[in-house]
Amino acid sequence: MVNWQRGVMRLFRVTNHEVVVTGVKDFTPTYRRIHFSGPELLSQLDEVFPTLWTRLWFPHPEKGDGHLSQRGYTFSAIDLEAGTFSLDFVLHGDFGNADSTDSTDSTDIGPGARWAANVRPGATIEAALTPARLDLPEDTSHLLLAGDLTALPAINSWCEAVPAEVTITVAITADLAEVPGLPQSEHPNATWHWVNEGSSAEVAPEHRTDRSVADHLRGLDLDAAGLYVWAAGERNMVKDVRRFAKGDLGLGRSQQFSQFYWFADKPTG
Repeated sequence: MVNWQRGVMRLFRVTNHEVVVTGVKDFTPTYRRIHFSGPELLSQLDEVFPTLWTRLWFPHPEKGDGHLSQRGYTFSAIDLEAGTFSLDFVLHGDFGNADSTDSTDSTDIGPGARWAANVRPGATIEAALTPARLDLPEDTSHLLLAGDLTALPAINSWCEAVPAEVTITVAITADLAEVPGLPQSEHPNATWHWVNEGSSAEVAPEHRTDRSVADHLRGLDLDAAGLYVWAAGERNMVKDVRRFAKGDLGLGRSQQFSQFYWFADKPTG
C-alpha cells in the first residue's frame, strides 16, 4: 500500500506528475546528475529561484511491494520552455564504486540513492513541486553558504541568482580528491572553502581544512553586518552552524536559515 505521506500531500492539493529520465552524467564516482523531461511538472512554475526543489517517489522494496518513499532534491538546472530539468544525487557506500557487484543489496542505502545508482534513460518516476521561496533581506551584502555535498545544488543556485555586488562565502565539506570534478557555479564575488573529508593536493592550501565546517567558519573573522547565513545538509553539521551563527555572530532568526537534509544515523538518499 502506498504510504500515508501521499495522502497528506493530496489533502494539500500537491499534484504528482510522471517525469522521464533522459540522461545520466557522473561528475565523480559519488556525484551523479540525472536529466529529466517533465513539462507537466514544470508548467506549474512561473519562475525559477534559488533552492527550488521537488519531491520524488521511490520504490522501497524492503518495506514491501507498492511502498513508496519520498525524498526531496534541489533542481540543479531547469529549462521551463523545453520542459526539462536536472537533479543531482550523492551516491553513498558501494554505489560510488563502479566495480561493486552487490551494491543493490545494501540495506543501509536509501531508496533515492539506490534508484539513482541503477536508473537508465527511459525510466519514469513521479515528482511533485514544492515551490516554497526564500528571499534574502534587502540589506544583505554578504551571503554565507554552508553545507555538505547534498547542499551543493542549492549552493550553486544561490551563486547563479545573487547579484554580483553581494559577497558570497561558501564552506562545504567534501572528499577533496573529488572536488576538482564537482560542478561549481560561478559568481564574480564568491570564495569557496572546502572542508576536508580526505586529502588532496589539488585544492589550494588556503582553501583546505581538517576542521568541521563551523570551526572553519570561526577562523574566517566574519563581520555580522549585512550578513545572511544559509546552511543545509547533515543534521549535526547544520546544528553546529546554527550555534555559530547565533552564538559567535549574534545573528537573529531573520538573518539566517537552515535545514536538515539527512541524518548521519539513518539511510540517506
